[in-house]
Formats: sequence, C-alpha cells, structure tokens
Amino acid sequence: MNNLNQQITLPDGRKLGFNEYGPAADGIPMFYFHGSPSARIEFNLFGNEVLLETLGVRLIAPDRPGMGLSDFQPNRRFMDWSNDVVALADHLKLDRFAILGYSGGGLYAAVCALTIPERVTKVGIVSGTAPFTEPNLADNINKDSRNFMDLSHQKPWLSRMILRMMGAVTRLAPNKVIANALAALPDADRAIVALPEVQQGFIAMVQEALRKGPRGAQHDTRLMVTEWDFNPADIEIPVYLWHGETDQNAPIAMGHYMANVIRNSQAKFYPNEGHLSVFKKNVEEIIQTLLE
Repeated sequence: MNNLNQQITLPDGRKLGFNEYGPAADGIPMFYFHGSPSARIEFNLFGNEVLLETLGVRLIAPDRPGMGLSDFQPNRRFMDWSNDVVALADHLKLDRFAILGYSGGGLYAAVCALTIPERVTKVGIVSGTAPFTEPNLADNINKDSRNFMDLSHQKPWLSRMILRMMGAVTRLAPNKVIANALAALPDADRAIVALPEVQQGFIAMVQEALRKGPRGAQHDTRLMVTEWDFNPADIEIPVYLWHGETDQNAPIAMGHYMANVIRNSQAKFYPNEGHLSVFKKNVEEIIQTLLE
C-alpha cells in the first residue's frame, strides 16, 4: 500500500522527503535512489504497486537534498548521503535493507555500499554512471546532455536558469519536452518514452525534481561530473550491475569501468538496450536479484 509524500526532520534540521510503495507491514525493505534531475516518484516509470506486492517488497524512495520534498544541503558531497539514509532507516526502524540505485542514483548506492555495509543486504545499480574525470568514459554521451551536465560546474548560474526554464516548459508545453527527449534517445529508449504513461510520469518527475527550485538538481549534477569524494574501488561488499549497451546517457564504457573497479561486482550487459529500456524490461528480475 502506497504511503506518499512523507517527511522526516534530520539531525541537522533539514527535511527529507520520501515515498513508500508495496507492503509496508511485512515487505522486504529496499531503498530506491532516483536519477538526476529526478525525485522519489521515479520508480513508477519502471515498476508498479502490483509488482512490489507480488514480490513482497517495501520500496522506500527518498528525495535527495534540494529535490522533491527534501531541503537543500549546502556544500553536500556524496559521502554525506549515507547519513541521511541511516537517519531514515532508523526512523522506519529498519536494521538492514537492500539498495537499488538508477542512473545518477547509482553513485549513492555505491557510497552506501562503501560507508554502511553493515546495514546493507544487497546493492544494485542500473544504468549507473562512472567518473566523468576518467579519460574517454563520457565520450559517447549525447552531445546536448553532456553540454548541459558541464554547465552545472562551469556556469552554475546558467545551469540553474536552464533548469528553471525546463520546469516552466514541462508545465506550458510538455509535448515539446517529450519531443526533445525522443530526439536524443536510441531506438530502445525511444520505444519506452513513446508509452503515454511513461510520458506522463516523466513530466511529473521533472516537475517534482524542481519543486523547490533548480539548486538541488544543479548541485546533484555537478557532483556527478566533477571529482568524486569516494573511490568505488574501496567497496568490499558485492554490488550487482545492469547496463544497456546502447545507453547514451551513461555509455557502456561506464558500466564496464564500474564492473572492473568494484572487486565483488556481478555485471550483466544487454545488447540493443538503452538507459531506460534495460530497467523497464528487466525490473522484476533486477528486484528479485536483490531480495534475500
């Protein structure tokens, strides 16, 4: 049963927003970390309540700082995230839990694998990114996407202005946003975005990501494309990876890099699948893999 639009107050006084999906009382707890710019409602693009009920999964989806219902956190780094996750888990009285991170959320799953392994049962990353500072890994990213990402640290004020405009366009001309997204995607992803329910969910997701303004999304992207404050090679617990070989948001080179540097990784690569399609088509198998 869905329990939506919740908030807790963190030890530093910030509010953290989150949604819960699936059976709350006896479901196996799994945290879901969204991409960027995105928010706690993102999982609805890929899975649904029926799937979670069938698998017996209680999915907890928090908003990262500055997005959705979560307050902005100045000077945030990747390593700060596990503190928020632990605070939420403690609030929900969860000793241990699985973690599933999608796209830019995969970095936060990796951070938790590194910093709180004693709290984590299994960790999975779908369509995850790798360090943009490593040579050649980001070469095959869609040009427009890459330019937008680079603005987050080269011209943060312009990045925030574009994000603000993006939020306005999703309200005034949502079909234009969808058309632009379709033009930049490989065939496998285009077929997913052509689905009306995905289009509606995508527009809602962008609007929710920018609910509190563009600072959170801009900072989240800046962290992703600049020097990370952690090394995935230091992760000791197993991490499961799923990646599409035609991904143009997080190119397949990124998937191979993470599979190589995380010593206990188990990676699955999918020919002819993209950034979205690999998750949409394999969501049940992915979640089942992370269940104990």
